[in-house]
Amino acid sequence: MFTEPAPRSTTHLVAARAAGIIAATAALGLALTPATASAANYKNGSFSGTGTYTLPVGTSDLGVQMALANNVVRSASVTYSALPISREFQTRWWNASRGKIVGKNIDQIHVGKTAGSSLTPNGFNGALAQIKSQARR
Repeated sequence: MFTEPAPRSTTHLVAARAAGIIAATAALGLALTPATASAANYKNGSFSGTGTYTLPVGTSDLGVQMALANNVVRSASVTYSALPISREFQTRWWNASRGKIVGKNIDQIHVGKTAGSSLTPNGFNGALAQIKSQARR
């Protein structure tokens, strides 16, 4: 004998859908937090900063330009130092780090020593602090 399944309540359907959305979000590596649900903390637009950092033989600069939209870095570029040795390390660092920056929430960018360059991140982080200051609402 065939019996009809018991009807599901609306509450059960909503809970099942919510669980599915949460699982899909987690699988994509996204977080559902008040920070991601809140209004943008930064203005949309293009911003720039220059970070200066100490070398064993003096100082070097790294210019950083970023375009932000809804707190996310949509594009970024750098202006390398005129010092040949700095430019070499900065180029290697940027080529290895760009993917950790573009497409990320500006508050979640954490880059350090990469591609053998341990000092360049100091310049980048200084420039990033300037950009955040300019863009903050």
